[in-house]
Amino acid sequence: MSKISILIIDDSVIFSQGLALLLKQYPEKIEEVNITHNYNSALKVLKEKDVSVCLLDLNFESKEYTGFTIAKKIKELYPNIKIIILTQQAKVDYYTTLFEEINVDGYLDKQLGIEETLESLQTVMKGEKYIDKNIQQMLEIGKWLDISNREKEIINLLVTGMTQKEIAEKLFISNRTVETHIKNLTKKMNAKNSVQLVSIYTEYKKGNRENMH
Repeated sequence: MSKISILIIDDSVIFSQGLALLLKQYPEKIEEVNITHNYNSALKVLKEKDVSVCLLDLNFESKEYTGFTIAKKIKELYPNIKIIILTQQAKVDYYTTLFEEINVDGYLDKQLGIEETLESLQTVMKGEKYIDKNIQQMLEIGKWLDISNREKEIINLLVTGMTQKEIAEKLFISNRTVETHIKNLTKKMNAKNSVQLVSIYTEYKKGNRENMH
């Protein structure tokens, strides 16, 4: 794989300089690292330099633009440039906008070490998407937080081993309604069936020490 030319776009001078220094310690992988701190200077560098990957923050102290604005513009002007989002405020609704609307290539928590940053760079350069484990976990949490109260009731009863019929009787709803809710939950959580759904939910509760009654 050819060496990677990187542009860091972040208005935190300390963070961006520190990351650049770390990346420059890997000359066998990284060809060049440039830093910019705002929208205009980022576009100027992209016009002048041959950049492979942009490492982009989402939050800028500007009323005129955000990281979303910058990402959208880069993809519009330079669709072949990879964009990895670096953020301290990963959110579920951000994920949909970034990957489905803007089509960014990676999503990293700023607290990660250089090893995972390098791994993300190599992954996106191969044409694959990269989402770090912290953010994947956050997305799973977000999915469960996004379910309705009725869905929460049903999944909690399903975990206790109750059948659909027993759940329907307990909640005074039809068996068909319970079945529909379980189907919707299975789809939301990318589970193959209700058994796997229960397994995913049990792991979620265990990992987050959360009781969703």
